[in-house]
This record gives sequence, structure tokens and C-alpha cells, in this order.
Amino acid sequence: MGIFKKIMELEQGQKAGVLVTVVDKKGSGPTETGSRMLVYSNGKTAGTVGGGELEKLATEKALEVFESRENCLQEYNLEENDGMGQPTEMICGGTAQLFFEYFAPKTNIYIFGGGHIGQALVYHLKKLDYKITVIDDRREVLNKIKAADNLVHDEFENALENEKVVPDSFFIIATYQHKYDGVVLNRIYKSSWNPRYIGMVSSRHKRKTIYENLQKEVPNPDLDICYLPVGLDIGGSSPHEIALSIISEIQKVKYEKSGKHLRDVN
Repeated sequence: MGIFKKIMELEQGQKAGVLVTVVDKKGSGPTETGSRMLVYSNGKTAGTVGGGELEKLATEKALEVFESRENCLQEYNLEENDGMGQPTEMICGGTAQLFFEYFAPKTNIYIFGGGHIGQALVYHLKKLDYKITVIDDRREVLNKIKAADNLVHDEFENALENEKVVPDSFFIIATYQHKYDGVVLNRIYKSSWNPRYIGMVSSRHKRKTIYENLQKEVPNPDLDICYLPVGLDIGGSSPHEIALSIISEIQKVKYEKSGKHLRDVN
């Protein structure tokens, strides 16, 4: 796969990476303005910014950018003597300016149930930075959903069995029967998916029974990541209003915010 296709993967949020671009060059160094290199979190690279010590230092800097997630501009000195920029101990002459741009992967969200609430969730989440998968055992319901990234037609008992589930993802349970809600909740906790957030559309008075059934199959489940009933108390009862309540809670968890009114935040 060429580097431009790999860059497109980053722009679409399919992977995390740092794009290193030579934005300026003076002298006879081994690189050219516009040269690009991708660096992944494991240190693997694609493309080139000239090779040698410059590329080694650029890779090291890109791995630092993975930690900070802050774009930056770095100048490198390509001469033996002291000069402008970070020393490279190269003897080519001149300097090179490299721009480091971090690309974060999209957050994965799995929605169990493609009914009215599921469809409303897809409608609003598609405008945000999420990769959306909808799971349902009704093909005719899935056929109504056009904006999701992935549609999975399967029984809820076997949900995502043949899918690669991304760790630290968000899960919403909104099936059309409460018995399936419990089945999905238990399946998530018994899996190795390592969810960051689980939200279930349900009532408070059913929470005790649902948790008791879960604990029969999963000893000491981490209920801190489970939001039942799901959503923030912002009012409304239509599918789109419920979806906004759920997404507000997801955003709160994702960005580790208080959920307070902005006027009350110092």
C-alpha cells in the first residue's frame, strides 16, 4: 500500500499515526521539501524524510508526539559544526524543518439494537468522530440504517463473534426485548473486549435484577463502567432526545468532564 493510501487511513480515523513532513530545507541535505514519513506507535514507518540520522531522530520525535498528541515543528542541523536546530552529526550541510502531525483513531462505538433509538444514535454520532457498528438480528431493520460504518446481522447471543472488537470502545445496549439486553450485557462482561463504557436503555427498577443476573455469570463485574439506565438527565422522551441524552453522557466519559453547566466551570 502506497504512503498516500496510508495517510488516507489516518485522515479517516482508521489508525493512529504521526505524519512527518519536510516543510523547509536549506543546503544540500539528503531530503527534499514535501517528503513525508508515517510513524506508528510501534516505531514502524512508511515513506521517508531522507534516511540516516535525520530519519532516526524524526522517528524518535514522532514517538514523543504520540505521547503528547501535540503537533509541532522541529528544525534539524545537518552540519558538523554548531548551527540552528537540533544537531544530527550529519555532514550534508544546511538545515531541515519537519512538521509532526498527530492523527488519532476514531473512537469505536457498538450499538446493539437498530430500532428507533439505535437509528437516532447513528444519525447524531455520524456527525461526531466515532466509528459506528450496529448489531441486530433483524435484517429488515439494519437495511434502514445507511450512515453506520459497519452493520452486523447476527443473533445477540453470538454478537461480534467474527468481528475484531477494539479495546476501550463504547457499547450501547438498546435491543427490542429486555431479555436480549441482559444477554448482551453478560456477553460484554464475559468477553475480553475491555470496554471503556457500557450503557443500557432500561429502567431503574430493573437494574437490581439485571445486575443480580450478571453477577451469577460474572463474579465481581466492574459496574463503574456500566451506566444503567443510560444517559444524562436533560429531559425529553423521543428517540432523538434519548439519543442526545446518551451521547451527552458518552462525551462526558470520553473527555473525563464533569457534565456541569459551562457557566459553573472555573
